[in-house]
Amino acid sequence: MSIDIGKYNERVTIKSPTEARSRSGETTLNWDTTLATVWANVEGLSSRDILQAQQANVIATHRIRIRHRDDVTHTHRIVWRDRTMEVASVTDRSNRQVLELLARELT
Repeated sequence: MSIDIGKYNERVTIKSPTEARSRSGETTLNWDTTLATVWANVEGLSSRDILQAQQANVIATHRIRIRHRDDVTHTHRIVWRDRTMEVASVTDRSNRQVLELLARELT
């Protein structure tokens, strides 16, 4: 099964967390590191999809599909159109051709 590349019409940036220490020794997470900028298909979840995700203990507001990558995990964040989303779930689809991310928009 091949992927329909025309549906991947949005640019998203995948951000990686890095730890930073303050002068007082406190550790904080920093999201300045860019893992990659890729083409994606981004869609908001319907009420039904949100309820199904909640049944699996996943809080999500968006479904993001990208070409398969081995380096994306639930610890990453996605930036799309100046909106930041926290990755809640990562699933391989279409025989490892597509990576489906369920993400929750941060306010």
